[in-house]
Amino acid sequence: MNLSGCTAAGDRVAAELLLAGAEHVPGRQTAYGDELPSAPQAALAAYGTGGLAEAVAFLDAARHDGLPSRERVLLACLASVWHRAWGDLAHSATWLGRALAGVAEVDTPIQAACHRAMALHACHAGDDTLGEEHARLARELAPEDHTGLLEVMTTLRRARQTIRRERFAEAAGEAERAAALCRRGGFAGLEPFALSVAAEAKARVGRLDDALMDAVRAARLRDTADVSHDEAYAQLVLGAVHRRRRDMVQARAALEAAAKQLPAGPAAVALDAAIHAELARVIVADDPALAKEHAQRAVTGAPGHGRAAALLSRAWVSLICGDAATALADGEEARIIAVRDEQPATGAEALELLGLVAVDPRVAAALFQKSRQGYGAVGDWPGEARVRAVAAAVRGATGGRSARWEVETLRQGVSLAPGVADALTVVARRTPPITVLCLGGFRVLRAGSGIAPNEWQSKKARDLLKILVSARGRPVPRARLMELLWPGQSPAAGGSRLSVQLSTLRRVLDPDRRIRHANVIEADRSAVGLNLDLVNVDVERFLIAASDACAAHRHGDPAAAELLAAAGAMYVGEFMPDDPYADWTQELRDEAQAAYVSVLRARVVRSSDVDEQVACLLRILRCDSYDEEAHVELVRVLQRVGRHGEARRRYRSYARCMQEIGVAPAAPHELSDPVHDPVSRGGHPR
Repeated sequence: MNLSGCTAAGDRVAAELLLAGAEHVPGRQTAYGDELPSAPQAALAAYGTGGLAEAVAFLDAARHDGLPSRERVLLACLASVWHRAWGDLAHSATWLGRALAGVAEVDTPIQAACHRAMALHACHAGDDTLGEEHARLARELAPEDHTGLLEVMTTLRRARQTIRRERFAEAAGEAERAAALCRRGGFAGLEPFALSVAAEAKARVGRLDDALMDAVRAARLRDTADVSHDEAYAQLVLGAVHRRRRDMVQARAALEAAAKQLPAGPAAVALDAAIHAELARVIVADDPALAKEHAQRAVTGAPGHGRAAALLSRAWVSLICGDAATALADGEEARIIAVRDEQPATGAEALELLGLVAVDPRVAAALFQKSRQGYGAVGDWPGEARVRAVAAAVRGATGGRSARWEVETLRQGVSLAPGVADALTVVARRTPPITVLCLGGFRVLRAGSGIAPNEWQSKKARDLLKILVSARGRPVPRARLMELLWPGQSPAAGGSRLSVQLSTLRRVLDPDRRIRHANVIEADRSAVGLNLDLVNVDVERFLIAASDACAAHRHGDPAAAELLAAAGAMYVGEFMPDDPYADWTQELRDEAQAAYVSVLRARVVRSSDVDEQVACLLRILRCDSYDEEAHVELVRVLQRVGRHGEARRRYRSYARCMQEIGVAPAAPHELSDPVHDPVSRGGHPR
């Protein structure tokens, strides 16, 4: 069996067999001078014929007592490789113990091979110190013997172990180093695997573009070098990267390809479980039943270190399918495992899920905060941003999206459309089926389509909805509604009319009775209210967005400028402009306008663009032409950039407005340096 050729083709088991001394395997001379295969030779022949399964079967069946020391140590070193590749770490360690017991009895090359085998096993077990010590001993014993290959393989082992410990930035660095070592040392067949490991690590910290580039480059190198080994792992990583990018089509194609390339043996169990866990999260939108089957297979088959990921997969699928109880149980178990195994990223995802399951908003907020901290601990800033976005959406009316939600999620470069099983899909699916637009005009959307005027049948039904929107989800007494809709009517007549309009409104909002789990209009004998869990009201979204943006501004959040701009864009006009004199609109109209003005003032402070500052100040004055602070700041901004004619005109407008309300305007010299200020030199306007 040409192990060097297999290593060149990317066979990591062949590479480890070389390091474990396979090239030193001798034949056995008989008394007549004939050569019989030694035990290590016979084991290699079995591996060459039937792969890992045959090699392990040979080791289990053959008797090894009485072998010469050299054969015994070599066989033990090779056996440790095969058992580890088969997924049996206990037997791998046992064989290495046998090798070490006889290492003093063998020649230097075999001693070096034994230490290389120990270095590989130690790195696989996560003991980097022991691994480096054995690698050093091997280099001292045989400086020219596979030193470069040993460095590549131990570096790859460390990278994968570091991923398991969720030190992703460190793992990405180790994998990139391994890829560079492959290029320098002539191990082109192993470079695709190194790039796939790098892609896995980078994806876990949100470096999705870099991860995709590494995964695609790995695939290209596999084709160029005709590498067929580790295909399932490479496709799994590619699928996981696409899933994190929320590209369901590409993710599913890669993951289904991975499932077809699974190798034989117990070592593939973890890989199989990971593929099913990822597939479940990708196909849930298209086939919930099949997604549940994949998630269940992942949980059933996952080994200890992969169980938390499998549980989270089933939890997300369950939550999207409406099974909050299973989601809660799986999420909590995943959280406990993450704490036990010190896996901050897994714990952060579990807390993110539990925050979405939590009923108490205060509990949800605390869970989201801890989740952000977990993502921050591993350097996953997109994870932090996503949790901030999800928390902002949850903070509003269920499914309501704030500016922070929009900005943070779009900044990640991923689709916002519901699809893969994750927090973004959970929140997006909670978007209410009915939307009421009341900024700049009144319009109602049902499942995304506008309700035609002739569907209302009654202007009173529209007015009833407007009043309920103005109440912001608070119950409005029936007596108050009758007074507003039919002033002067008797309670008996008004009560009958109100019942008719309530029926009309319900029929208009949900004509096919698709909303079965709750009532859009909640009414009892004394009061009527609008269920904001089922109705997305633009003014409510705007107020949440404005609050988030202004808070970000006050706390110096780097995203504040984007949040302020997004919030400002949501205010497309005053609240209920078609009902300017209705007293029930005034309170919310004033609150929305005040929030808009606060956003504009914050934008003026943060912006270094004069045109943006001027535009924001003019919008403030359109809201309130007597806002002295805005008048004065506008004059100062124009003066500061030498737009003196505009400054003079704006000062005159300011002075005129102040005089109309009996307020003395500030003198021109009080607004700026009189030496540089033409307005002050021109005196008061006439």
